[in-house]
Amino acid sequence: MVGKPEKPLKNSFERICILLLLLFTGFVLLNSSFFCIDGITVTGNKSLTPEEITRASGIPVGENIFRINLRDAAARVKAIPAVKEVSLARRFPARVEIMLIEREAMVLVSGRGGFYGLDGGGVCIRKVDAAAPLPILTGVGVAPPPGGELDTEEFRIAVEVLGSLDGDLISGLAEIHISPFGLVEAYTTEGVKIRFGRPEELTEKGRTLCGILNQVEDRKVVYIDLSVSKRPVVKFAVQGVYESADNPPVDVAGSPFPGFDDGGAVPVIP
Repeated sequence: MVGKPEKPLKNSFERICILLLLLFTGFVLLNSSFFCIDGITVTGNKSLTPEEITRASGIPVGENIFRINLRDAAARVKAIPAVKEVSLARRFPARVEIMLIEREAMVLVSGRGGFYGLDGGGVCIRKVDAAAPLPILTGVGVAPPPGGELDTEEFRIAVEVLGSLDGDLISGLAEIHISPFGLVEAYTTEGVKIRFGRPEELTEKGRTLCGILNQVEDRKVVYIDLSVSKRPVVKFAVQGVYESADNPPVDVAGSPFPGFDDGGAVPVIP
């Protein structure tokens, strides 16, 4: 019975030893030069330079790797308009890795002092040259400053139209316009006008447009009207004159387009 009180004392002594060991270990880790950051690695960047990203992170080279707050550093990098997602990780003993996904400009929209590149969600990334190989959107509102978001119904419609087209077709578009009545028009880089009409049956209209462009080849097209998806209309021109009855326009199935009769004549839609 006499030896029983010694056990709690022994346990307390062990706890104190463990606590002291942890404190000593923490002190060593937080103050050892072995864990001082000697470099920052950046991955996933495309338009942004590693210097821009590391500067935004606020992580100083030479700081102890255990003293930095990765969450705060990630928030600072995420504040860059071009950054969509970011994560940071310690790479022991003395490096930090910043992994990010950048936003990609999908369209150009006019804003204060020029054109701005926006991604598909309407986030403004940066000011860009109007000659950039991206379609310009008009009638969708004004581009906000970098980091802001354009959230209009017209912008959503224009992005939906682009989503119905394949990559080659998109690269050949110069402009997409949304009229005040919600009608969609587009212009190719060669000046061909494309009338989508109401933003309905866009997937079908996109397929029809691809088929028409593949068939017309080098013939001069004035406009393509897809307002009625099942009855597209194409107007051709030869040296500025519309083709005659001897060579009527044809649709993707090889028959005269709606608006033309077999005798040739005039398109119904001017």
